[in-house]
Amino acid sequence: MHTALIVEDIPETGEWLQALLERAFTGVAVKVCPTCAATRQFVKTNPVSLALVDINLPDGNGLDLIGCILKTSPNAYIITSTIFDDDEHIITALRNGAHGYLLKDSSEQVFIQKLRGILTGDPPLSPSIARRILQCFSQPANKTATPSNAETSDATSLSQRERDVLVLVAKGLSRKEVAELLGLSGNTVARYIRDVYQKLNISSRAEAAVEACRMGLVSTEAS
Repeated sequence: MHTALIVEDIPETGEWLQALLERAFTGVAVKVCPTCAATRQFVKTNPVSLALVDINLPDGNGLDLIGCILKTSPNAYIITSTIFDDDEHIITALRNGAHGYLLKDSSEQVFIQKLRGILTGDPPLSPSIARRILQCFSQPANKTATPSNAETSDATSLSQRERDVLVLVAKGLSRKEVAELLGLSGNTVARYIRDVYQKLNISSRAEAAVEACRMGLVSTEAS
């Protein structure tokens, strides 16, 4: 982790997030931008590795900044950091390219844990957000809607092993855990994940969870 960007208009919150980042990643350089305009100006000439982006900013919607950041820093890890936990904001953030979604009311311990999980491939999602993503894209138990042609095509384009890998990734298992459960090597699992992501046109675990639910491969019903 080299340079991290915080997009936050409340000075005290920006300082708090900066302190958490510095605790999570030793030696990280942190820049705080309070507005959309300041963010766009900064990322023009300063590539970033990680960005924590608020939604409600004085001069616009932070979700509109995700594409701007990724345009100049295509490998940046973008996390929405907000107080909003409604479905509309969550799904819009993920569709815009966010790799994670953390609530500001999380404890410092949880926030830091989720940030550090980036280094091991774990999606930075507040627990309540992960549940809402699954619930939003699952079919109600009393409905037996027929999948659309696009959904059927997505599901049938994957081999059985690829579907197995997708389900486990969507449930939050690490690459190592997937390998152990399926009796595969880590490199083989990595190749399956790459192929699944390419076929479904996704790029993160959060999107994998969304797609697995949409395709009916993962259920949120209690076992």
